[in-house]
Amino acid sequence: MKNRLLTTASLGLAGALALTTHSPPDARACGGFFCSQVPVEQTGEQIIFGVGNGTITAQILINYAGEAEDFAWVLPVASKPEISLGSQSAFGILDQRTAPVFNLDWSTNNECNSWWSFSPVASEAEAGNDGGGRGVTVVAEKEVGPFQTVVLESTSTDELIQWLDDNDYDQPPQARALIEHYVRQGMLFVALRLLKDEPTGAIQPISLTFEEANPCVPLVLTQIAASPDMPVQLFLVSDHRIVPSNWMHVTVNEKKIDWINRGSNYDDVVTQAVDEAAGHAFVTEYAGPSSILDDLVYRDGQYNLERLRTLDDPGAFVDELMNQGFPRDASVIAQLRKHIPMPAELAAQGVSEQQFYNNLSAYKDQLGADFVFDPAALTHDLDERVITPLKDTQAIFDSRPYFSRLYTTVSPEEMTRDPIFAENPDLPDVSNVHTATALATCGADQNAPPESVLITLPSGKTMLVRGPFQMTWPEVTYPDPAPNEPAASKIELIGTSGPGTIVHPSQVTVVDQALDLKAPAEVINDLTSGVIPRPVSTPGTTSGCESGGVLGGFAMAFAGLALFTRRRRTT
Repeated sequence: MKNRLLTTASLGLAGALALTTHSPPDARACGGFFCSQVPVEQTGEQIIFGVGNGTITAQILINYAGEAEDFAWVLPVASKPEISLGSQSAFGILDQRTAPVFNLDWSTNNECNSWWSFSPVASEAEAGNDGGGRGVTVVAEKEVGPFQTVVLESTSTDELIQWLDDNDYDQPPQARALIEHYVRQGMLFVALRLLKDEPTGAIQPISLTFEEANPCVPLVLTQIAASPDMPVQLFLVSDHRIVPSNWMHVTVNEKKIDWINRGSNYDDVVTQAVDEAAGHAFVTEYAGPSSILDDLVYRDGQYNLERLRTLDDPGAFVDELMNQGFPRDASVIAQLRKHIPMPAELAAQGVSEQQFYNNLSAYKDQLGADFVFDPAALTHDLDERVITPLKDTQAIFDSRPYFSRLYTTVSPEEMTRDPIFAENPDLPDVSNVHTATALATCGADQNAPPESVLITLPSGKTMLVRGPFQMTWPEVTYPDPAPNEPAASKIELIGTSGPGTIVHPSQVTVVDQALDLKAPAEVINDLTSGVIPRPVSTPGTTSGCESGGVLGGFAMAFAGLALFTRRRRTT
């Protein structure tokens, strides 16, 4: 029996995508994939969601290490999906365009000999078998790029697992209970595997379009092989700002950010802030008009396929690919390997793939007498595997007026409830660009690091960062300026309208447990009505939290679930 390894998302990521309905009252998990036999440690997830009109399109970034014949992917879905290819390069471009940026503008007082000029500068981002069992029905089957895909319906867990085993989608024993859960809900199952002779480099994001109102990420199913503090990055295009509904939302404490080093500790601060919300929270990194994504990955007339078809010299063809700005990602490299294979004797001589493909003209004579280059065939595959997915991804970006970027980190023991997301039209935009100002105060030695730096934060608040400062490339080290403050300046539960409802730190555990049992709207009502009591403040004390109201909420029923107390990570 074969061992299969699968990870999803851009940092060697893995996990599962929320593709189930939200109506069953006993549904804690919302869907995901099962990896055959031995799931690899999962180090993150990245998903692009297009949301609107009762339909969701989800592009899942897949990064797989292993033999092509061992690749298999199975996931439950709420309804029959349309399956197509996604764009690998789109994830990197989207991340670069919308990532949080922390800028520090230095004010000079003619002291310190321009000490700040030595601070680090942020680097530039560079199917066949019908199964035979009466309990399994093949709903659809087709080839999609490098994949053979099949959509299955089953009334029997035993027969479904047998079908998967018989058709080389062997599942690990621990997947059985999860499959049984989704079979009882009457869900469909999508299975993918690589077509014969397709290299693992041909694996690229898969895109699923299906009927569903709200996106969801099935972290419950990810816990088997997830790594600690696994990053989860979501890019959502919709009509309005999207927020977590059955998880909390946190705002990062600006004082905890390492401004001098351009936010180099950002991930650590997010992890701490999420931990302060019981490990069940997201931060909004960007929220605003989706016009920021205009022409981001594709524009009409960008690629000239007719010219490519005429170039029968492989070196000239590759040069033209670079001139036209084709992505330099694995999907393009996979097609070059297929149509212009690097001779084994060159590899034996120590020639790298980079050297070979970047200077094909120099190796033309080594391609061999039997080599025949077909520019039309290569252009066809590039159109199917690269350009069409770019068009489709850009169509997602152009389909709705609003874009939200959400982020969290989560460890296996915290993957006890699948986060579901909903639109809220009343919330303000959130910029991904954060700018503070700094003024250094120096001692007698003007060439030494300053004694302190006064930073004025974007909120208008100030903090004094005291030394000693140590110049260690690539970072300047100094003590935490706010060691006794929380990483989350605000924890809240947000409904489908109105502002968020503040969750006091002393209420976090109770709120988190309530979200295991109740619809988010009910929990919000319990907060505002006092059913979940707020600590009584006394004169001269403050909780550090802001007051907030609530209007409405996202109705989502959970029943018959046990309460959980999650371990907080220490940092």
